[in-house]
Amino acid sequence: MNVFNHKRKRPQIETYDIAGALLSFLDKMKPYRAEQQTVCDEKQFTLLLSGVFGLRKIPGISQAMGYEKLYLCWKDGGDVDALKKHCKKLYGADDWAGLEAFMERDYNTQNEYSQFRTFWKGHPCFDVNTLDARGKLLFEACKGFAEILAPIAGRKGFFAFDCTERLGVLRLAYAAGMINEQQFWDKALPLAAAASDRYDSWLEYAAGYLCGACYDMFRAQMAESQTVDKQEMKDYVEMNCRLMEQLLTHVELWGGHKWYKRPPKKLKLSPAEIRMVLTDYQGGDKVVCIASDRITVDGCPVGYLYREQPINEQAPDSGWRIFAGDESESYMADATNFDFYHLNTICNYDQTIIELLNAPYGTEYRRGLTGRWIEKER
Repeated sequence: MNVFNHKRKRPQIETYDIAGALLSFLDKMKPYRAEQQTVCDEKQFTLLLSGVFGLRKIPGISQAMGYEKLYLCWKDGGDVDALKKHCKKLYGADDWAGLEAFMERDYNTQNEYSQFRTFWKGHPCFDVNTLDARGKLLFEACKGFAEILAPIAGRKGFFAFDCTERLGVLRLAYAAGMINEQQFWDKALPLAAAASDRYDSWLEYAAGYLCGACYDMFRAQMAESQTVDKQEMKDYVEMNCRLMEQLLTHVELWGGHKWYKRPPKKLKLSPAEIRMVLTDYQGGDKVVCIASDRITVDGCPVGYLYREQPINEQAPDSGWRIFAGDESESYMADATNFDFYHLNTICNYDQTIIELLNAPYGTEYRRGLTGRWIEKER
């Protein structure tokens, strides 16, 4: 179903229909498109993705941060102390370690949405009965609310909300001097790459953001009082729709820029060079693995691999995670440096791993100095 063409009645305040309100707004936004749109580069696209943060008047920042460049308080007339106080009030932290911990804890709506999808499909990723009574109540309520938004969010989920909010916090951290420019881009560019791959337009991104924002509000209200204030939710939805409308309709904002699609990875081996070399594999249809670009793009041999129990037993995931072994901590933290592959494809890059692939879950191998595989003791 094309959710943007899905017609629903406009909401009534007495029985506020959040999904209906969002669909009505997204339908209204469909015709907006500038006649000429500017092509973004990767960094410009990243700043544009910070969305509402570029529009907001934030204490300690002398003007809206905008999207042309990174705002820096000491250079652009801001007040570092006022900005840190704002961060302390809003996020409970006025240093980078605290802000990073807040982001990891609170801006994880996509992870929760992915968990809910396993329940909707009938293959839950965990036993909800292991939660205590309060945890189970909150989980079931959030799962039910997310399901209302699922026809709009689809498989792409709430990632846009997490992405925008994290980018916004990163921009504030940079503006206050908590992180330097290189640290900002190291954290921000992987988020932008993931957004580029996941979505195809600003309208899709706006839909994901709105769904995630509504879910975040619902989750917070339920966690605090186990009830939902419908009027507060209605006001929050309308406020976010106004912000999205401003972004989508102004030519200097999203409305005047093409959605950025990053170039596809240039793999070392072409499809024509891949041969069937994986023989005697006993994993049946569990043939998917995750492998590092150090192997598939840079052409390095495999240096380290392990097999973990897949979260979804119905998926074709073999559980194998395959690396060159020299990936840095920052490289590992960037999900865009990895992709899903058929095991046979990775065996074409390094046939020495073929003999290892029938090992049970929990197995871990590292290549020794002589080139032989060494199994880690369990």
